[in-house]
Amino acid sequence: MHWRSCKYEAFRIMRKWSHKFMTSDQSPSVFVFRQLSNCRNTMEAADSPRKDSPATPEENSTKKGLRTVNGVQYDFNDPRFAGMGTRAIKRLLKQEHWEATRDERTKIQREKQRRKKEERQKLVEEGVLEPRPKRQRHQEMSLSNVGVVIDCAFTSYMSEKELHSMQSQIVHCYSKNRTAPLSMKTSITSFDEALRTTFDKKTSSWTNWKNVDFLTETYDEKFDKDNLIYLSADSDNVAHELEDGKTYIIGGIVDKNRYKGLCQNKAVEQGIKTAQLPIGEYIHMASRKVLTVNQVYEIMLKWLEYRDWKRAFMDVIPLRKLKESVIVDPKQEEAGSEEQKAEKGEAEEAIDAPQANEDDADSKEKEATT
Repeated sequence: MHWRSCKYEAFRIMRKWSHKFMTSDQSPSVFVFRQLSNCRNTMEAADSPRKDSPATPEENSTKKGLRTVNGVQYDFNDPRFAGMGTRAIKRLLKQEHWEATRDERTKIQREKQRRKKEERQKLVEEGVLEPRPKRQRHQEMSLSNVGVVIDCAFTSYMSEKELHSMQSQIVHCYSKNRTAPLSMKTSITSFDEALRTTFDKKTSSWTNWKNVDFLTETYDEKFDKDNLIYLSADSDNVAHELEDGKTYIIGGIVDKNRYKGLCQNKAVEQGIKTAQLPIGEYIHMASRKVLTVNQVYEIMLKWLEYRDWKRAFMDVIPLRKLKESVIVDPKQEEAGSEEQKAEKGEAEEAIDAPQANEDDADSKEKEATT
């Protein structure tokens, strides 16, 4: 930076201090000139530091490639960071730091929950809050005769983020099944190492789940094909009810609709029956009739509770999908179709009537001529 670029600073100083030099022997111009000279010398000294000055620790760390992220120092030139950008390295170190501090975070969270529970209990004792309703125990739950299989044979199609989302959806399914009046016997098939590792990291209590079997085998190895029905939005068949003794398969995949018809084609190749939920009979969706695993699972639980598809759909399908959709009443549709048939029949009769009159007139003329 050249010293002439300080012209603005010179004028600022003159405006600020000129009134003090009006009665002084030293003119403002001389004062400003000396100030500019000092400023120039300072900047030149800063631009060219002395060679004999020792390097600071920060400079040495920069030369060696050392950086600090989350209080942890790492070497930018480490071979394990080869081919990685700065952001990728920071993400990796952040993930490692997250894993290293997991136990500490868990301890803090448990302490926070304990304090919160004690505070709530105190408010309940004082009568400020009402006690929470007791949760049903497993012994009090009724197990339906409808089974569910979540087919997790699609881990190779999913990214790591989608795999974590799949794990979260299965956890949500188990949570809803625990509190449902009629629960379903659930099996997680093709439970491979990738999904197991994700569960161990995020939900280590999965080994204690009730009414859930984690199987490494495929569903066709553990169940009778005659009792299996693969739920798919691409199927031509509609499941108007959930049959007792049947096991319904839900495709365990999070793909953002990249692989269309994947579950349908798999079931057809294996000779397994397919069906779709009767969403179209109750809701005309603005988008594709594709729901997440936990949404399909919860709809099935709601149907077992209500025995009403429309009520089950309205309770589970997100509002963002219902806003642009059209809610349909099947009874009105049936009445409308009957009216259309009646109108069509009347129109056909009106068209056939003149033709019948003409035929009668022709027959009378023939009789007259004979």
